[in-house]
Amino acid sequence: MGRFEDILGTIQQAAEDEASWPDMLARLADYLGSVEATLGGGAPGSLPQMLSPRTNPAEIERYFTTFHDRNTLMRDMMGHAPGVVVVDESLSQFADFQRDTFYNEWCVPQRYNRAFGVRLATSTGWHGALMINLPGAVETEQVARFEAILPTLTRALEINKLIGQFSGLARSSLDVLELAGQAAILLDARGMLLDCNDSGTQLFEDGRLRQRHGRISCEDSTTNRHLARLIALCLQAPDHTSGGRMQIPTPQGTLGVHCAPYPGGLLYPAGRRPAVIIIISDPQNRLRRRLARLQQRYSLTAAELALALALVETGSRKAAAERRGVSDATARAQLTSIFDKTGVRKQTDLMRLLLAED
Repeated sequence: MGRFEDILGTIQQAAEDEASWPDMLARLADYLGSVEATLGGGAPGSLPQMLSPRTNPAEIERYFTTFHDRNTLMRDMMGHAPGVVVVDESLSQFADFQRDTFYNEWCVPQRYNRAFGVRLATSTGWHGALMINLPGAVETEQVARFEAILPTLTRALEINKLIGQFSGLARSSLDVLELAGQAAILLDARGMLLDCNDSGTQLFEDGRLRQRHGRISCEDSTTNRHLARLIALCLQAPDHTSGGRMQIPTPQGTLGVHCAPYPGGLLYPAGRRPAVIIIISDPQNRLRRRLARLQQRYSLTAAELALALALVETGSRKAAAERRGVSDATARAQLTSIFDKTGVRKQTDLMRLLLAED
């Protein structure tokens, strides 16, 4: 059995880190001198899930496919109020439970002979139970140890479910802006990159925005200072009046940028809190997506794709060649290759293909 302070720290860490819950449950089992600590439950309308780090995944699957509906011990425990620690032998159906196939074919082979646990519920609608599985009878000291850490564990679960809910909302915000054809980037309270949608990722990949050590920048130093000032305003005055708009010139066209504090960000724990949202409008975004699909369909090269975009923007091959920094002869050869791959024969037909809606 470990130290009280160590297990409290492990539980508190799990509050903000979903990935650390299996390790926390394993450490909890060791702290209580048990075989396994199992957290099971779910939100209304969703399938129940079981987090049981030391249980064979095949046995977890067998539990849900064969035994879940026959777990009378769990149903009896879920009839108690949340936060009340319940020992198996105090449940009315425990004697019948020990004669059941589930107990003898699933629990006993894994040394889950005895158990105590607690019903849990959060403000997000999640409800379930935490079971401590033991090879022998439940000892008074084990229950006392569990009750001492239960308030911390309950708070950790509440925070974790809230983070999951709000993270889902933040991700939905990015996805909605993606559907609207806008890039969106979330920054944390230090101004560091936290998340972005696919269009935001594309801006970094094609070099129109830069990222160094998690901080966003652009090529022009004056524009970069303006962007940094807008981000700083959002961080210094996190209300709806701070932030602002600007433009970022790039070789591929001008981007319209709106920086604003992220609404509801204070509901997140400090380490995971989105503090600023940057919404970026690219007038050529729809066209770029269309060209990307055509590039894949017709196996266009990157140079041919760039020429096609320049043709749309300038309206002529010579002007497109000048914008691309290539000779007219090179542009003519690339255009001929595009004609061969797409099956069109005139520049006007190519323009219709490029600008057509999918």
